[in-house]
Amino acid sequence: MSWLAAAASLIGLFFTLRPVRGDYSPGQILIIFLILLVFVWAAVADLMEARRRAAKKYKSQEKINNYMHEMLKGAGRCEICSRDASWISDERIYSLLKGKASRGELTFLVHHSTKEVAGLGALGAEVIEYGVLGFEPVTRFTVVNAGNMVSSYVAVGRKKPNEPHIIEELDSSHPTYSMAQDLVRSIRAANDQFKKKQESVAYNA
Repeated sequence: MSWLAAAASLIGLFFTLRPVRGDYSPGQILIIFLILLVFVWAAVADLMEARRRAAKKYKSQEKINNYMHEMLKGAGRCEICSRDASWISDERIYSLLKGKASRGELTFLVHHSTKEVAGLGALGAEVIEYGVLGFEPVTRFTVVNAGNMVSSYVAVGRKKPNEPHIIEELDSSHPTYSMAQDLVRSIRAANDQFKKKQESVAYNA
């Protein structure tokens, strides 16, 4: 509706500057048509983007894996916060993640590592186990295209008992995106302090 209102305002401005005298001239008809075409296209593009970003429901693990595969396939650097990232055992997904790990485009924040996560760490992924830090975030999310504010967004997953798994995508202007980034930085900082403390204890032992 905002796009249609803008189009109506622009058309009104045009006729204020170029009042109609008698029938519409071919030029005036062409201008009106072009204005409507541009604004209708913009409105449709916004609707399609809103639909793509809207929360999606997935009733099976296979459909969730299909979503994650498509998301990761077109993504740059990713920061993934998950309890144990069990979904990466899918062969297609793990293959994609190995490529990202080897290019230094992958960070995993997990409660505890698994064989698959450790394998990605060996290939170059940054792996942080936050379980040893004494807390466990309830949120599960993936920051896509991390470091690029123009195209970056966060995909947040949530699930209630006996309900479909819901995944919502929120761009970098959304407060939830900032909170996800703050959580990543906080976990990384806490992990750095934990490692320094361990090193200090080991050195003084």
